Amino acid sequence: MKKHKVVIVDDESPARDLIKNFLQPYEEFEVIGEADNGFEGCMLINNIKPDLVFLDVQMPKLTGIEVLDLLEKPLPFIVFSTAYDQYAVQAFEKNAVDYLLKPYNRHRFGKAISRYLGNAGESSAQESQLLEDLRSKETVLRRIPVRSGSKIHILKLEELKYIEAQDDYVKLFSTKGAFLKQQTMKHMERVLPKDIFIRIHRSYILNINYLAQLEIYDRYGYTAVTTDNNKLPVSRQGAIKLKKAIHME
Repeated sequence: MKKHKVVIVDDESPARDLIKNFLQPYEEFEVIGEADNGFEGCMLINNIKPDLVFLDVQMPKLTGIEVLDLLEKPLPFIVFSTAYDQYAVQAFEKNAVDYLLKPYNRHRFGKAISRYLGNAGESSAQESQLLEDLRSKETVLRRIPVRSGSKIHILKLEELKYIEAQDDYVKLFSTKGAFLKQQTMKHMERVLPKDIFIRIHRSYILNINYLAQLEIYDRYGYTAVTTDNNKLPVSRQGAIKLKKAIHME
């Protein structure tokens, strides 16, 4: 019988023990690793390549959402397990198998296992309504974890100069260097503080603290010059938002 390899990442030992207890009736599952913080969990998952991960959201060092952003492809199946419902939208958008809201019972856990095994079908109308209700609760980013080779860097927002769209990725230009992250500009625009990070162009988001000057390029556009002398295109709509942000209008 094929064994499904499982990793559990949760900073609370009783929570990890509960998952292991609930898994005991399922002989086809084998727990091959545990971690009590997001950083170690990320390294563990990338090293041993499990089939299924039970992942807490609020943890030391890295959150579960941040861990998922840093995992190598192909991703394992993820079941989030947390006491915080405001992360459900992000979890489902990242194709999590399920989202177990603590405290949950054995019956609810069994539904998550069934969904992983492909027997649960599509999300229920109740879950769809949950997503709709939670979309307005998405939290603003305070830091951005990025992976560079085998290293993980945590960028503080004040270190982020600007963002450039690059196909299915964004390139983050920071005081620590430039990093690629698999994310959309639309998402970054939505979760970054809107009074500091301005979408100046369809391909650029600028931290206004790194704006040195705004030059008129021609009658239809502008150029934003950063404090390290990089020149970024600014659309007409972007110029309106940028001028408002820096109180030029």
